[in-house]
Amino acid sequence: MNDFGADVLRLWVASQDYRGDMVLSEARMQQVAETYRLLRNTLRYQLANLYDFDPARHAVPDSQLTPLDRWILHAFAHLENDVLRAYEAYEFHQVYQRLGQFAAVELSAIYHDVIKDRLYTDPADSSRRRSTQTTLHRLCTSLCQMLAPMLAFTADEAWEFLPGRSKPSVHETVWQPLGRVADPADVALWTRLFQLRDPALVTLEQARRDKTIGKALEAQLQFVGPAALLDPIAPHAELLRELLNVSALTFTHAEDADQIRIQVAAAEGRKCERCWHWEPTVGAHATHPTLCHRCLTALGSHLNI
Repeated sequence: MNDFGADVLRLWVASQDYRGDMVLSEARMQQVAETYRLLRNTLRYQLANLYDFDPARHAVPDSQLTPLDRWILHAFAHLENDVLRAYEAYEFHQVYQRLGQFAAVELSAIYHDVIKDRLYTDPADSSRRRSTQTTLHRLCTSLCQMLAPMLAFTADEAWEFLPGRSKPSVHETVWQPLGRVADPADVALWTRLFQLRDPALVTLEQARRDKTIGKALEAQLQFVGPAALLDPIAPHAELLRELLNVSALTFTHAEDADQIRIQVAAAEGRKCERCWHWEPTVGAHATHPTLCHRCLTALGSHLNI
């Protein structure tokens, strides 16, 4: 209690399969504490990006959510189903494992990382930013409720900062899983995009080792392959670029190829000091030569442009 606090101790209890031997050691408590920090930081990140969000005024309906937001809500619905089944079966260690894994992979490594650009650089009231805030609000609400039986104090502390909360305490609420099931066509698209993302990340890492680029935003990617493989993805090029966090992305037909090849080159243009993207439009505006066209548009009213 003195070293780790009540919620970490509660989380250790939840992490143990009580049907077998229960392991308590300094090393085990350190592992549980790391998971606790991951879960706490997940809630902190989401709440920090809801500071100007009012669900009553800014929430976006499902039909207007961006594809990336629909993807994470679909993945989250599967998490909720798994957690609900585990709670009902009193398998609290499965709840612990599933929530920790989802926070580390789907949220921290993918969704939270990708949405930084839209949250920090899009116009404050843009539809894309409000879509993502709507999604973060739904995720945070449900995460607080799922964590409440294990992290009684942390979940309630986070709940106090949740915009538009329905009750003063999370422990007074009834958890109603979002249960958002995606259209099969959307699922097929996301599966294909992530199949391209994985080898692209490997290619980017190799380019970093070869000193071709530094950060991913310094890169432009070219996908080379037959039209039959590239054309279904081409309309979603911007979504793939966002998933990869690169400055530019192109598709090139090569009918003699039987699969897609990925090539990396240094991005064209200069680095925008606001969004850090490398864009040819940086320097085009005489008064604000360090900003790209997108950031100039976002800041238009503030810069009197």
